Amino acid sequence: MNALELQKNPQLDRYFVRDLNQEPGGWALADASVDAVVCCVSVQYLQQPEAVFAEVYRVLKPGGVAIFTFSNRMFYDKAISAWRDTTGYGRCQLVKQYFGCVFGFTEPEVLLEVAPSSGGAVGAAPDPLARLLRPLQQLFERGSADPFYAVVAYRNFRREDV
Repeated sequence: MNALELQKNPQLDRYFVRDLNQEPGGWALADASVDAVVCCVSVQYLQQPEAVFAEVYRVLKPGGVAIFTFSNRMFYDKAISAWRDTTGYGRCQLVKQYFGCVFGFTEPEVLLEVAPSSGGAVGAAPDPLARLLRPLQQLFERGSADPFYAVVAYRNFRREDV
């Protein structure tokens, strides 16, 4: 996304634009400073995924969530060959491996759909993960037969984090 697209998003209180293939690390964010990192339809283009996932871990607060969403669509010439040459299942496994390259994430979970909000008990807070994922899934559902994939993991709470 570019700055103009991000600027139009009323849900953001801040953002930055960065070419993660040129500069995968050194984001202008303090250690353990964000609640969530969301990467929508871009993981297939990462040339240094381990460095990017390490940076995601660095900036997440303990308990913070990292969400990588994608479908089967891609710019074929830009996607890495490991992505192009596999199936949806294989792509989910690849993203899970990226998480596994960085010590400190929980076991990644693959989500193929996001349940609509059930409303729950009166006054209950909505599930924060569903609140983040639902709008992303809706993008895939609008007149498309593309599948929706999300691979999600959390920054673990470790003794040195508390």
